[in-house]
Amino acid sequence: MDKQKWIAIFGNVNVADGEIIHVPVLGCTSSDDMPAADSAEIIPPHALVRSNMEFDQGTITWEAKIEEQNGRVQLMFPADAAATYASKGDSVNPELAVGLNVLGAPYGFAIWNGTWTDAGGSGHGSILPLGEWIPMKLIVRGSIIELYVYGVKVATTNHTLKRGGISILLQGSTGSAARNFKIIEDLPMCFAIMQFTEEFNILYQDVIRPVCESYGYQVVRGDDYYTSGQIMEDVTQSIRSAALIIADVTPDNANVFYEVGYAHAIGKPTILLCDRRRERLPFDISGFRTLFYDNTIGGKSLVETRLKQHLDALRPK
Repeated sequence: MDKQKWIAIFGNVNVADGEIIHVPVLGCTSSDDMPAADSAEIIPPHALVRSNMEFDQGTITWEAKIEEQNGRVQLMFPADAAATYASKGDSVNPELAVGLNVLGAPYGFAIWNGTWTDAGGSGHGSILPLGEWIPMKLIVRGSIIELYVYGVKVATTNHTLKRGGISILLQGSTGSAARNFKIIEDLPMCFAIMQFTEEFNILYQDVIRPVCESYGYQVVRGDDYYTSGQIMEDVTQSIRSAALIIADVTPDNANVFYEVGYAHAIGKPTILLCDRRRERLPFDISGFRTLFYDNTIGGKSLVETRLKQHLDALRPK
């Protein structure tokens, strides 16, 4: 990865030796790009800094420091409008804020989509340490996002990040700072949903798995689990952790339709496959875009081509 670079697009900062330090300027209190995640009408001096680092899956660690109790250090990530805000539309690019002093919570998340919305926090009633470097960690697996402070999990939210640049909001009248950003990226996971019979095993092994792996996905299917726990707990956890769902809905399999319904309910990007021999799809999914195929050698070649087209469409522009 290229050397980290941070550029202030609003406010005043010093960047040196891996530290991003907010130097407040009196009278400079508002930014049209990203209002602070706070309900107060008066916004304290702040800076918005963007980096050359992109992220959507994996782990980020950093340290944050504030000098006053209402100081803020928050990472900003682009969120997927279609998956997270289908009910609100995407007239405003959604952002996820993560860090210190978020909407009244010492530690937590907030969503910006024209207005700020609480997305989960903790530590209410507690006092943040001042002038001390606070170790932070963010783990993102699919739509599950976990925030750790001092190695303790303090907040969890469920949103889908869209791969893009990381920004940081620094706010306070006496300054705030961040340093030591490290990123460990994970392969995004594709979870395959289908009946476990020979014909679908062949489709999975010969087409779905190799195509998705060629696009950088880790591909998992329900029968890959060998834990002693309940299988459905593993399956629902995998759906939440997955970046993409591929489901074959050819047979009337109750488990398959349950898992597809769960994926749709939490807004997962989903590609449906179906053999043309099926006369019609169930009404509940008939409106979703479906990749139909013929269960022949030529048909598998065609589904491979069309699956690649779908995966190309899902890649960030």
